[in-house]
Amino acid sequence: MKTQKNEKISDLREQKSPISSALDILKEVSPLSGQMVLDRILREDNPRELIHGLPQEDFFWLVKKAGDNDCLTLLEMASQDQWQYLLDMELWRKDRLNPDKAFQWLEKLNQADPDKLAGWLFVEGEAFAYFYFFKSIQVVIKEEEEVLNLDEDFISFDGVFYFRVLDKRYRETIEGILRAMAEYDLDRYQAVLLGLAGVLPAEIEEDMYRMRNIRLAEHGFLPFDEALSIYAPLDAGTISAEEPGENAHIFTDEIGRSLVPVSPLYHAGGPNLLMEAFSMITDGLLMDRIRLEFAGLCNQILSADGIMADDIEVLIKTCRKAAGYLNLTLEKLCGEDLASAERLLRDHSLVSVFRVGFGLALKLKWKSEAWLKKSWFYGHDLEFGFWGEDWGGTLTGLLEDKPRFYVGLKEGEGYKNFEELDELDACGRLINRLRVLDGLLARLTGLYPLDEAVIQSPRLTFHRLLFNFWARQLLKLEPCFSSISLAQAREFFDRIRAGKEVAPYRISEFKQKLVRDFVALDSSVEAEDAETLKATLSLIWEEFGEEYQWVSASDLDGRFTKFIRIMS
Repeated sequence: MKTQKNEKISDLREQKSPISSALDILKEVSPLSGQMVLDRILREDNPRELIHGLPQEDFFWLVKKAGDNDCLTLLEMASQDQWQYLLDMELWRKDRLNPDKAFQWLEKLNQADPDKLAGWLFVEGEAFAYFYFFKSIQVVIKEEEEVLNLDEDFISFDGVFYFRVLDKRYRETIEGILRAMAEYDLDRYQAVLLGLAGVLPAEIEEDMYRMRNIRLAEHGFLPFDEALSIYAPLDAGTISAEEPGENAHIFTDEIGRSLVPVSPLYHAGGPNLLMEAFSMITDGLLMDRIRLEFAGLCNQILSADGIMADDIEVLIKTCRKAAGYLNLTLEKLCGEDLASAERLLRDHSLVSVFRVGFGLALKLKWKSEAWLKKSWFYGHDLEFGFWGEDWGGTLTGLLEDKPRFYVGLKEGEGYKNFEELDELDACGRLINRLRVLDGLLARLTGLYPLDEAVIQSPRLTFHRLLFNFWARQLLKLEPCFSSISLAQAREFFDRIRAGKEVAPYRISEFKQKLVRDFVALDSSVEAEDAETLKATLSLIWEEFGEEYQWVSASDLDGRFTKFIRIMS
């Protein structure tokens, strides 16, 4: 018996995965949108069979890719199970059914296939039918020989049950759905209208929400409190490529494998160590397990973040987030060793690997918070913008509840989730720079007290404190952090430019002097921190030089000087 089972598993590994054709199609439609997605699907020999064979998650992705205006044909070809998943994803806002969304999707499903919708409302969607029609229509039942005096809004399909739609905006669609239900099965239609009188909407809604959560839990959508466990950090020492963990369930039948979604992993991003490790896996069963785990991981993240997956970009960003933290773990534990990375993915659940990666970012956040609480600038109630746009933005992202990496406008928005160890390392180096600079400012203001007016001045940054202090020192003025006059500012620039009269102005000769002057004022710093301070001051000087290399001294204007405060 054991030998037969092993032979069966071996056969399955040699077979081409049943999801391969679906994967090929989804790859092709990935860069497409709208009608082009539909046109590609319809070029298949049997598009209905293709759609029916898609896992529910992939069908949902496909509908989102096609868009609201071009998804009717996809809905018509879909199964009722695929409909149910789509409605579970779309209709709810926390624990409440969204009536506007419910109408929108009922209208689409009725346009796609009114008979299938009627059948669904009588069976799987019966609770939804009772709840929705209770909220949407008023029913009057005519007794035998009774003469009814009803408004013209009331209509009947059987001469017994009369109804009117409460919201005239929805009248045509709801009347069409009820007509289809009456034509599909008149007895069941009458039973639904008769049963509306006994509906307790709060109880039905609660029961629908419970059943919806049970269905979605099978796909990784856990209740919020349970889903948050995905962000419980796991120490890197708890998993390794050398110590196998508890394997996830591996499918041993074609039915199980046919349910594996492929879209989430396809949108995981890359190229990086994670995607290279995936490319090394030749075991079909293992790859299916990873696809299934990755889809569940993404869905758990959506639940924990409280995000509605009602937009294709939201889904893609969540996949990138999941893949990013997986990649962090692989880079941390495996370096560039692809074999070790592949072995780690084989032997450990993706949830555990994700938690290790997120834990790496969280540890850096905690380190930053520990410094922040005792920092000089925080003690003076200064904002993160005190450190400038880039450094302040990095600090802001790092200290979010779920740390993120500041990228400015490089990717269309200010922040993204960590994806590579280099990004974490860059943030770690920046925190060290800020720590030593903050220490320098603490010692400087201890020697030369900072006037409250300077602290309260608009657009105050550390650049202005450092360069105003140093400029005054270079000009033999009183050592403090106050503004300098426009004439003094011009004299300062003339001096550091050593008489150069044509742009671009090179000022590299004075870099070492600035570094030596500040290091000498902060002589108590430890050797390692002293090197960090020197490197940081050099970096600041380079930025200063680039800022003013094309600005002549005669064009200086206190309203636009980023590094020096000039008296107005």
